[in-house]
Amino acid sequence: MGATGFARFDADDRLVWANAAFSASFGSPADATLAGLLIGALGEAGLAALRRGGPVTWEPSGRAALTLALGDGTADERLLTAVECPAAPASVPAAEADGPWARTSLVLDCLSQGVMAFDRDLRLVAWNRRVLELLSIDPAFPRHGQPYEAVVRHIARQGGYGAGDVEELVAQRLDYIRKASWPFYNERVRPDGAVIETVTLPLPDGGFVTTYTDITQRKQAERELAASRELFELAIRAAREGISQWDLRTGEVWFSPQWWGLLGYGDGEADNSRRRWETLIHPDDRSEALAMMEEVAAGRRTESRLLQRFRHRAGGTVYLETRSISVPGGDGRPFRIVGSHTDVTESVRAAEAVRAAKEEAEQALQDLKEAQVQLIQAEKMAALGSLVAGVTHEINTPVGIALTGASLLAEKTRTLRRLYQDGALRRGDFADFIDVADEATQLMLFNIERATRLIQSFKQVAVDQSSEERRVFDLGHYIHEVLHSIGMRIRRSGHAVTVHCPEGLMLDSYPGALGQILTNFVLNSILHGYAPGERGHLDIDVTLVGAEVELVYADDGRGIPADVQGRVFEPFFTTSRERGGSGLGLSIVYTLVTRNLRGRLRLDSTDGAGTAFILRFPRVTPSEPPPL
Repeated sequence: MGATGFARFDADDRLVWANAAFSASFGSPADATLAGLLIGALGEAGLAALRRGGPVTWEPSGRAALTLALGDGTADERLLTAVECPAAPASVPAAEADGPWARTSLVLDCLSQGVMAFDRDLRLVAWNRRVLELLSIDPAFPRHGQPYEAVVRHIARQGGYGAGDVEELVAQRLDYIRKASWPFYNERVRPDGAVIETVTLPLPDGGFVTTYTDITQRKQAERELAASRELFELAIRAAREGISQWDLRTGEVWFSPQWWGLLGYGDGEADNSRRRWETLIHPDDRSEALAMMEEVAAGRRTESRLLQRFRHRAGGTVYLETRSISVPGGDGRPFRIVGSHTDVTESVRAAEAVRAAKEEAEQALQDLKEAQVQLIQAEKMAALGSLVAGVTHEINTPVGIALTGASLLAEKTRTLRRLYQDGALRRGDFADFIDVADEATQLMLFNIERATRLIQSFKQVAVDQSSEERRVFDLGHYIHEVLHSIGMRIRRSGHAVTVHCPEGLMLDSYPGALGQILTNFVLNSILHGYAPGERGHLDIDVTLVGAEVELVYADDGRGIPADVQGRVFEPFFTTSRERGGSGLGLSIVYTLVTRNLRGRLRLDSTDGAGTAFILRFPRVTPSEPPPL
């Protein structure tokens, strides 16, 4: 079909409105008049013909023009149409050429709508090709003056009114048209499923005209839109999503029933107003939401995501995750904010519970680390007390011998003084005194020097074990000092100790930690490794492997059962609690090896065949402070 132009003129024949197709046909200016346009395009004859109500055609364009009277009779407005047809109009019988509707046939055949008109006597006076197609009318059937009843019967036989008795359908249509309230609208469905919309208008001199429009695609689009809307609403309802709109021009807000349902309100309790929204949102979240709206209104952002708190109808707090986007208008400026709201209350509370549990666990871990440090200090003091007892015993012997020698020398000196004062001193007495004094002095010096060495050794080991100071030391010499400090315990147990360590092996590390580790190993073997009265052999073997030191401590005692070897380093785990075991010794050893010495500790034991602990640690401990 060609383009159809339309223009509307007022009672003074001045142009009121025109579409683009009309302007293209007539080249109409803004202040055009009906007479001026028609004279310019068609001449005086064309103007006269149009004022008689008939169409005028001209070649070679194949265009036609038609004027129709509009209004209710009080305002003589006119509608001028200019239609471009792709082909010549259907021929009009000579007998009908003078009829007013015959003169419109060219225009009618160029319309995309079907048209059918009947006069006051219900006789067919006009139709076009399109109505024949839409109503499945045989092109040879219609003729001018044909009764309405015959036309209806023909359409009914073609199935145009649906299934049913033809005569009953005809009677219904005749009764309907006689009693109709004008204008009226109707829809009919053809047998092939096409939907035809009809609009029937009365004619001023009686009769009526009906237009037929194929609205199948529009109906399909409406059904798809309705189905999409229903699917969308069901999806929103299933997902418990609330929807909101905020009109930036008027300030009006709207919240979907689902949104109100998230807050515990029913359909009749919705109050879509900003004032109500401000009473429901948490005061601390209100300013942020309003600031976001201002940024969107100013065009500084197009979307946002906020976590907002709202007061539930029951009094609790609901967390809604709000995602908003701006909707631009024709001028490109945002005029509306559309938001979706998801209830994430359970997720937020679960996250808060996890966070609280994490904080509680971290605090418990910190408390455990502090308790571990305190236990290490307590173990240090316990080891130091054992060291003090052992060294006290060791010092008692040389000090006692030195005291005996001093007492003997003092006694001999007093005897020599009396002999001298009495004048009875003989040469032999003086020689005896000299011999005793020399022997006593040698004995005293030897034992005092021995006590001095013990005290110095005790002092260094005690300082090392009571502090975490780092220093450079000879590993082999230090191992002997530690063993010497607990020598009394070793001798009482009757065990033999062997040390294999390269001479001059210097370490830059923490000797106190190493001393406490060796002390725990030895005491653990003495207390748990052997049966009462059983004597064994303790071996300490040191080798240098690259930049690391490997220290292997082993005994040939009863060993550790396989089912408990994985737990020996756990705090408070012991198999000898009835004999006073606390279960902290090896746990503290593991901590000292990994934390202070930055090393690794491994157990190698066979039930009934002894136990070995393999230590690997750097020769030079890293400089960063030891972690808690």
